[in-house]
Amino acid sequence: MDMVRSIETRPMRVIVARMEPGEDILDTIEKVVETKGIRSGTINLIGATSRVQLGYFDRRANEYKSFLLNEDLEVVSCMGNISRLEDGSPVIHAHMIVSSETGNCYGGHLMKGCEVSVTIEMIIQEMDIDMTRATDSHTGLNLLDL
Repeated sequence: MDMVRSIETRPMRVIVARMEPGEDILDTIEKVVETKGIRSGTINLIGATSRVQLGYFDRRANEYKSFLLNEDLEVVSCMGNISRLEDGSPVIHAHMIVSSETGNCYGGHLMKGCEVSVTIEMIIQEMDIDMTRATDSHTGLNLLDL
């Protein structure tokens, strides 16, 4: 069995941010990452949305597909990581679980189109390494290059 690819890092800054109604969650994460100069880290957020666009990777079609929820939803959990492509551009890879008023949960890959309804509270833990992504020859996806 092959060894799991891994690297060791240490925590650095912790950034706490609050998103406002109407903001796009992914756009706002990217803005904070760029403004604060974060090269790599982890993201956690909770809050409320009025519109959610989530995705999943369809292996047979070899592409991301998405679904849209246009209703008030509670963000039960959203977690992910911050890395960079080889050209230095940031990649936010996060998954979100939301809950409806009846407790039904939906989850998937965070995509553009998720709108804050009341607030989103976000914590970013910066790391002391440069996590990069490279194109995987089997999937065509930009996977962590460890």
